[in-house]
Amino acid sequence: MTVRHLVVVVPGIGGSVLERTRADGRPVRVWDAGVGGIGGLLLRPGRLSLAEEERLRPVGLITSKHLLPGWTVVHGYEGLVAGIGRSVPGARIDLGHPERPDPRADVLLFPYDFRRSIAEAADRLAAQIHLRLAGLSAAERRGRVVVVAHSMGGLVARYWMGVLGGWRVCRALVTLGTPHRGAPKALDWLVNGVRVGGLAMPGATGVIRGWPSVAELLPRYPMVRHESDGGIRYPHELPIGGLRRGARRAFALHRQIEEAWEAMPRSGPEMRARFSWSHPTPTAGHWDGTRLRVTRERPAWLVPPGWQDDLGDGTVPATSALPIEDSGRDTSAMRTRERHGPLAAAEWVGPLIAGYLRRDSLARLRGDERPVSLGLEVDEAHLPGAPVPVRATVHGRSGEAASLAPAAPVWALARPDADPTAEPVAVPLEWDADTGAFRGELPALEPGLHTVTVTARDVPGAGDLSVGETVAVVDDGAEAAAEEGGA
Repeated sequence: MTVRHLVVVVPGIGGSVLERTRADGRPVRVWDAGVGGIGGLLLRPGRLSLAEEERLRPVGLITSKHLLPGWTVVHGYEGLVAGIGRSVPGARIDLGHPERPDPRADVLLFPYDFRRSIAEAADRLAAQIHLRLAGLSAAERRGRVVVVAHSMGGLVARYWMGVLGGWRVCRALVTLGTPHRGAPKALDWLVNGVRVGGLAMPGATGVIRGWPSVAELLPRYPMVRHESDGGIRYPHELPIGGLRRGARRAFALHRQIEEAWEAMPRSGPEMRARFSWSHPTPTAGHWDGTRLRVTRERPAWLVPPGWQDDLGDGTVPATSALPIEDSGRDTSAMRTRERHGPLAAAEWVGPLIAGYLRRDSLARLRGDERPVSLGLEVDEAHLPGAPVPVRATVHGRSGEAASLAPAAPVWALARPDADPTAEPVAVPLEWDADTGAFRGELPALEPGLHTVTVTARDVPGAGDLSVGETVAVVDDGAEAAAEEGGA
């Protein structure tokens, strides 16, 4: 029996479970985005080093709300898969384990070694899809595949569709918070390193700098202002020796993707990007000749006309989540309010995929209709014993919310993920007229993962608003790792 359609789920960076094989043949889990994985990256970074572990085996997608230190929380993908399952009743799901493939699956979960190049992951994706379509004629393959991809996974899918010719079998690609034009946060990682609670983590920084994938997330547009002459530079134009080579290769890879998509026929697959607009996001770089600062400021020289109200999802700026070929297109149906991680589990994804499988017209797909939204700023990793600063902003398209924000009572709540029934820690956030934001600090949290939720009640024109994120509090060993240089 062959399937009529194949839905492929491609996760973002940190979204795949990775294993290595011991000398006795037994598998050892190296990364699953749990507390142990986070601590391992900070305290024993060699486990994920390409120099020490050149090959790790991807065996599935992560299933919990966890993070890669220094990057916005990587949420699990069980919500996305469940949503697709509800919208495609009776679907068979291949969980992506290399030893247990299901050639008859309707849904394929595609894990990959996210440390390595996007092009390498795309080669594996091509092989997996070819395996599922083997035995079908060219006519039967045409339009059979629908891909939904989160974050960096969208770049993997774009490379497969464009450079490797996957467009010939693909009906549509849906990207969720994909840094089509790159993410300034990756530049901050590579130049300034991983930090937890203000402490540098040189061991983890060294490992991440060795991942080709991180360089491939660098912005492919000029976003760094040189303070001496006012010129705007691409990342690969900065005079930073350890950055230039990888940045140039990454820029070439992005150009390769763009050129391949330009060559695709207009009648090819449909491209649908979804991005968030209301969360302050690292956007601009400033270089003074010796030091790089990556900030959430949105200077006029970097904001395209018509995008003044669009910030991002906390990780990827809104403008970066729009594919190059969609420049100038109406984006009203593309906006949503989720942060970067929760984008992967948004309720609208399943019905959207079902519409593609029915080959319905999706011109009626609607974006964020609320003119007011709540933005959240909270670091993803913290040390025990230190308070957790939280900042929230009420945003309105065309500026409606600025005068309404002080009227909304805003609270921050923290609850340990290990016990969702626990009484949350709650603190009121105070209005700061100087910054136009609500600010406050949660008290020091116990080591582990915590869900931080900010709520605003009775916001004029919007009612109740809420936004959440998962943060990690690492144990005291992280501080020791910082002091010892990551040994």
